[in-house]
Amino acid sequence: METLGGVKRIYFTAEFLTWFAVGLVLPVSVLLLQSRGLDLFEIGLLMGLYSLTIVLLELPTGGLADTIGRKPVTLLSYLFALGSSLAFLVSFSMPLFLLSFVLLGISRALASGALGAWFVDRLLEIDEEIDLQPHLAHANVFVIAGLSLGSLAGGWVPRLFSHLPTDGAAVFTPLSMTLVFSIIVKVAGIVLVGLWIRERRTAPTERGALAGIPKLLKTALVESRGNPVIPLLLTASLMGALALMSVETFWQPRFAGWLGTANTPLFGLLMTGAFAVGIVGNLASIPLSKRLKGRHGLVAALAQGVGGAAVVLLALQTNAAPAAALFWLFYLMGGALGSPVAVLFNREVPSERRSSMQSVMSLAAYGGSFLGSAVLGYLAKTSGIGTVWFVSGTILSGSAALYLLVDLRSRSGRLLNTTVDPTLSHG
Repeated sequence: METLGGVKRIYFTAEFLTWFAVGLVLPVSVLLLQSRGLDLFEIGLLMGLYSLTIVLLELPTGGLADTIGRKPVTLLSYLFALGSSLAFLVSFSMPLFLLSFVLLGISRALASGALGAWFVDRLLEIDEEIDLQPHLAHANVFVIAGLSLGSLAGGWVPRLFSHLPTDGAAVFTPLSMTLVFSIIVKVAGIVLVGLWIRERRTAPTERGALAGIPKLLKTALVESRGNPVIPLLLTASLMGALALMSVETFWQPRFAGWLGTANTPLFGLLMTGAFAVGIVGNLASIPLSKRLKGRHGLVAALAQGVGGAAVVLLALQTNAAPAAALFWLFYLMGGALGSPVAVLFNREVPSERRSSMQSVMSLAAYGGSFLGSAVLGYLAKTSGIGTVWFVSGTILSGSAALYLLVDLRSRSGRLLNTTVDPTLSHG
């Protein structure tokens, strides 16, 4: 029997390495694309294709994790992520960039319902009455720590290789060296999961596993329609992802206008600061949830509303300092949002369909990313990044009402459970 500490150590390490690899490239990814000749509209198209790939594959891959197992699907996800980075490294034309982003989308679709479901299942096996929220919040800390430290390192990597060509016509440039280090970390993650993860489930044959996917998908969709809380969570997630896409895609060009493209350590520090405050938000959600007596819907509504206001104000800024503060406020609220929403969602789904239902949630998020990307790149090119942020921030603030509805439904349910006369059940 695995111990609580052992399960957490394995999962936290795997998540840290995964997101450290992502963080290495994150501060300069858009700048790298621009250095290789892409404009904001083309970058938006790539982001849209990435999101569309996930939308198309999210549910099938979630069902696959429920049938053949979380570990093999996780390893497959890591391999596709590695292939994406290798393709990105040698890309100088739109077709190769498209291949890289499709591979990345496949990887994310595979990952979304796999290792996280393994972690939740292991926690519940150890203690059926365990409070998931602190453990999920702690897991998010390691995710954000990986992104934060990776971003910090990624901001300095171009400086360390400043002797390399900088015109974007070479494979190895100061900016692309972040990809090289990311590839190394991804290989380490594959080795770790392959050696450490143990899955005590009888995996069906491949044919049997694939045959079971349609049934799982149908069950997941029916459960989403039949549960009054899940559609609210899915819609709020969609709107949140749209706003997040608007910030993550265009913050580098926006800040480059103020700071210049050569100050990559500052870009790394900006992203590191964003993830650092995300950790603070994650940790703050624990006492805040307790103070509000477990009203996770209310915590989520507060975080979503304030985050949206931060993006609206970010759109109005004309210099880097106040923009950085609002940028960090947005990520602080994003950190506070994660674990309360995860608790709300996991309460609504049974273990045997957890991967499938997590994939439904991820499907909604990437659906929002796709909808945003389909128009954000064009809007940024024609009307400016400020307009994109104003629109997406307004949408995000308005969607806080959905979490308030979840809170009202949860409170009504608790009140009903506590006021029903227990003698009625005995006739």
